[in-house]
Amino acid sequence: MNIALCAAFLEEDIWESRLLAATFPQKFEITECNSPRGLLSMLELKPFSLLVIVLNGVAGLEAVRQLRQKAPDVPILWISDEDYSLFGYQYHVNRFLRRPVSDMELREAITSCLPMGKEGVENEKNCIM
Repeated sequence: MNIALCAAFLEEDIWESRLLAATFPQKFEITECNSPRGLLSMLELKPFSLLVIVLNGVAGLEAVRQLRQKAPDVPILWISDEDYSLFGYQYHVNRFLRRPVSDMELREAITSCLPMGKEGVENEKNCIM
């Protein structure tokens, strides 16, 4: 399974390590970029099981808006510094987390949107905000 990570420049590696730790022992391929435009291009090249957007403020909102139009059926986990949960609801974001995010919160959010073992198939069907 593939996870796409869109995070601010210099934060990509930090979030990639946190995602790998949160999905352990499952192994996911994580493709990272630092711009929504780059992620939109990647969506044309391969399918993703989850889109993780770690962009603050309006940049995150705009990224989520564009990505939801391009990939209406792919689960989105959106992490921001401000409470954009109402916009998350509007754009059918599967989970919204406000920074700072604990490792436990990150793991629970990912688990709720991805199949992680035998119980994961049900979790994928029941993603919630």
